Amino acid sequence: MLREDAKKLQLTSVVDNRPLTSDVYHLILKAPGLAAASKPGQFMMVKVAPGFEPALRRPFSLHRLDQETGQVEIIYQVLGKGTAILAQRKPDEQLEILGPLGNGFCLREGERVGLVGGGMGIAPLLAAAEQAVQDGKEVVVFLGAKSGEYLLAQEEFERLGRVFVVTDDGSVGEKALVNKPLEEYLKNQQLDLLLACGPTPMLKAVASIANAREIPAQLSLEQRMGCGVGACLGCVFPVKADTSEGFIYKRVCHDGPVFWAHEALFSVPTEMNKQGGCTCGES
Repeated sequence: MLREDAKKLQLTSVVDNRPLTSDVYHLILKAPGLAAASKPGQFMMVKVAPGFEPALRRPFSLHRLDQETGQVEIIYQVLGKGTAILAQRKPDEQLEILGPLGNGFCLREGERVGLVGGGMGIAPLLAAAEQAVQDGKEVVVFLGAKSGEYLLAQEEFERLGRVFVVTDDGSVGEKALVNKPLEEYLKNQQLDLLLACGPTPMLKAVASIANAREIPAQLSLEQRMGCGVGACLGCVFPVKADTSEGFIYKRVCHDGPVFWAHEALFSVPTEMNKQGGCTCGES
């Protein structure tokens, strides 16, 4: 770990850790240093239990930042051993975290900001929406989830601006993918900036929509991470570059997780695939 990253190690205390659904939890931490230093779009690595098991910290995006109370909120889904352990942590227990890490969203562009979230990718967009409104911007929000139960923070978004929702099963809103209401909105309205987080197919669709309409767009990528500080190279992602191949690999944890849509590549040229490409993180 680099010296500057080691300085980001800190102990926090659990304020609350409660289920929102059968497998999604809302964790609130007392972390004044993290709340003061973080910006929307960044993330932290959490050591879910003391001792050496599990060995690796888990990455979590920052859902909400409150500098006045010194609290930081995350929303996470129980998917494996680490998150199952985290779901058992109780108020007043301590958690070691490393953060804030990565870059964040850049909100300098324009006056009307569109936020597109899919599934658990909705979580980090609330902090961005709150910051945009605080900066005097108008926000328009597009949320998609597999069912209404997983439309995270819908009421909080509705207090900030206009919200469009869709679900895979049609239980809330239209039965559609979240890029559909975005495209319909853009037929008659303009957005000055797009921020998006969610599954890769959704991000690819948002990038295509934004690039076709020349709307600046920032994508928060979801990649598996090991170290969180750029050392293990397990989260590399191809981006356009002025090289003979036309691209380079960047580390999502260190160079991202937010990238501009116009530079993101969701696949590399076929001839590179034939040569094997990069195999970092595949083992």
